[in-house]
Amino acid sequence: MQNQRPDSVPYHPSYWLASLGSGGLSVSFFMYLMWLLPHPDTPMPTWIHLQGVWTQAEALPAGVPTVVMLATLATLLLAALHFVLLAWNIRQYSADANQQILAALRESSGEIQLMAVPLTLAMTVNVCFILGALFVPGLWAYVEYLFPGALVAFVVIGWHALRIYGRYLARFLVQGGYQASEHNHLSGLIAAFTFSMLSVGFAAPAAMSHIQVVSALAATASIFFFVVTVVITLIVLVSGVSAMMTHGLQAKAAPSLWMLVPILTLLGIEWIRIQHGLAHHFTSPQDSGDIFYKITAIFTLQLAVMGMGFKVMQLTGYLRSHLGNSGRDPLSFGLICPGVALFVMGMFWWHLAWVQTGVIVKYETAYWIGIGLLACVQVVTLLALLKLSRKLLMGQGVQIAGANA
Repeated sequence: MQNQRPDSVPYHPSYWLASLGSGGLSVSFFMYLMWLLPHPDTPMPTWIHLQGVWTQAEALPAGVPTVVMLATLATLLLAALHFVLLAWNIRQYSADANQQILAALRESSGEIQLMAVPLTLAMTVNVCFILGALFVPGLWAYVEYLFPGALVAFVVIGWHALRIYGRYLARFLVQGGYQASEHNHLSGLIAAFTFSMLSVGFAAPAAMSHIQVVSALAATASIFFFVVTVVITLIVLVSGVSAMMTHGLQAKAAPSLWMLVPILTLLGIEWIRIQHGLAHHFTSPQDSGDIFYKITAIFTLQLAVMGMGFKVMQLTGYLRSHLGNSGRDPLSFGLICPGVALFVMGMFWWHLAWVQTGVIVKYETAYWIGIGLLACVQVVTLLALLKLSRKLLMGQGVQIAGANA
């Protein structure tokens, strides 16, 4: 990967979405371990459970060990890609040559794209947590000491995100200048995406910590960012859809039509985690029927959003152009996370709404058909990431056509 891009090509924060997408795909392959690998003694698979597969100490149905091992390898490789792209973005973001570009961005409506930075950093914390649990022997025994560290990391990232969004919002409220004709898209949802990532990050200690005060503090922060996410999402959807209906969609920002999908996944997982934490510390009952209803509603809404977005991008030719050979725009990395999110929520929906309720028997034919359909989404998303990375990050003379977001 090149450290220096051609002088004629400006840097754009949307390149952080490449690192975000690879980190998300790493987490998506971890979902196979989460749901296929038994871990009754811990809330997520750890080194001990993975070691049981390697040593064949864990008796698993035919085919499951192979899936687990391949998923483990994919998790590790995509995590490595995440950190490579993260390091590249940090270098480019801090390079003196790009400071004038970023300064100009901060004075424009495109400042909201800077939210990609804390969004990606929050994903990095999640990736590190998974890697530590899976590949560091005995680390889980000290997990209660790690949760406060994770909370501090999310607090720092959250403060950074609030500062970016606060400056963006305050500038319009004080100076004015907001033009609906420039916001005929849903790119503003990247702020909601960021805050939902923080919400689900805080929800992890809330669900898994055995110390009540740690769980309660984490749950409080998670709920705060949940509320912020919902408010921003509603505002952007109302204003964005109105502008699109009036002025038409800004074609270069077409991937923003799918941004609601990862937000729904993260908020859905946050809700599941908070429910688990409440059940553990406050004896709040978990209703399987309620879980089925809400997760199914979220997943079907995601399918509707993906279908509508696909139809619009098909009409505008966006997918054909940017997943083909002609379109070169870092905003196209925004196509990756919706695919990741649909797969991850699909895994939660399949297992919580169908398998754990007894409707589908685990490891039988119907079960694998469902997993196979979801895997198709994952594979297509992975291929899209690899193609975009090769074209935009390893190609020569990339021309960035950023949207007025």
